[in-house]
Amino acid sequence: MKNIILIVLISIGFPQATSLALYGIGEELQDTDPASLALGNCSFFPGNSKNISSGSPSSIWKSSLTRYTIHTGMNYLNVSLFPQQFQHNLTHFSLTFPIGNKKAFGFGLQPAFRTNRLEIEEDFQYSANANGKNIAYKNHYYIDGGISKILLQYSWKTNSNFSFGVQYSFLFGNQFIDDKLYTYEVEIDTIESNGTIISEIVDSENTYFIHPIYGELINVKKTHKYAGSEIVFEGRYATSNYEWVSRLGMNGVTKVKTEDNFSVDSESMSKAIISEIAFGYHYKTSNNSGVIMELQINYPFNIPKTVAIFNTSPPHENSIHLGTYFQVANPKFGFWNNLNLRSGGYLKELDFIGEKYIDYGFTFGLGLEYLSNTQTLDIAIRAGKRESYILPNQEENYISFHFGITTGEKWFMK
Repeated sequence: MKNIILIVLISIGFPQATSLALYGIGEELQDTDPASLALGNCSFFPGNSKNISSGSPSSIWKSSLTRYTIHTGMNYLNVSLFPQQFQHNLTHFSLTFPIGNKKAFGFGLQPAFRTNRLEIEEDFQYSANANGKNIAYKNHYYIDGGISKILLQYSWKTNSNFSFGVQYSFLFGNQFIDDKLYTYEVEIDTIESNGTIISEIVDSENTYFIHPIYGELINVKKTHKYAGSEIVFEGRYATSNYEWVSRLGMNGVTKVKTEDNFSVDSESMSKAIISEIAFGYHYKTSNNSGVIMELQINYPFNIPKTVAIFNTSPPHENSIHLGTYFQVANPKFGFWNNLNLRSGGYLKELDFIGEKYIDYGFTFGLGLEYLSNTQTLDIAIRAGKRESYILPNQEENYISFHFGITTGEKWFMK
């Protein structure tokens, strides 16, 4: 299917700027905490004084403050065949608060998968019908929407070394697909007339002009309505010098209701599966510095292939992440307390049922903790390159800027 799309592609508008994700239900938007992202696109560790990452439920018990967090990002994508693409959106907001000694509860909202106004117009293709007449046809696709999640988090510490976290998410959303098929009975001539020309074909030194005789438009509109769930379990073992974290994620049954203007409504569902297995290690090289390593396995999202974009299932992903940080403490009492410097890199393998593609990149970031470490401001930059599954023998170059603000208040402290 991907080759059919690409051979005839003439114009495209992609808002998702970190990849051309014409498969599954669009690009998966994973953990977007700028502090962790700056450490090689990690999830478990932020490299700050509190050591709390919004993407790691086993860490949120570490603050006795009520914390409000919001993340946003800007992405740029360069592919040789297309002009630069740009996207700016809100990626996360959450509220966490203490509910006991070394216990915390949180809730939030963030996107999970997105296509966001994806428009594809194909070149004309040509064939002959049963009567021997020349036929020209092309498709024009418009895709919008995706899946979001409402998340609930519970985090607690059991003793001096062990802590745990659970995150349950409600998955919901709509995806709209508008497929217009233009079909023309045509006349092919080497003479350009004053009539309508829908296309030209250049063959060696000859130019052939395609004149339409009769045209027909078939417009198929589909709406996929998604409903599902996700649960994540995390365990954390920490000492004064190092931390180990493990994560297991599972997707529940995903139900998809499809509305089609050419047929009756239908409903499909997929089985519950393991969605993620991940391990993280944090070693403190000193009181104000450390190194981080994570291994992540992400399984394809469990949707029926019949409702995936162009009937192409999302890939299986394996990745390794490395990061390092250094904290600069303010020696004097003042407005700011810590300046956190972060950097890292990552390597991903995307497996489309035997077809494997590489995605790698580097990250950098700054974090500022101020007002007695109750407020944080984080900035991260991610720059990478991906072998394109959609465009054969092409590479997708991307760069993204991420911003995050967390405020802490003593609303529920006794």
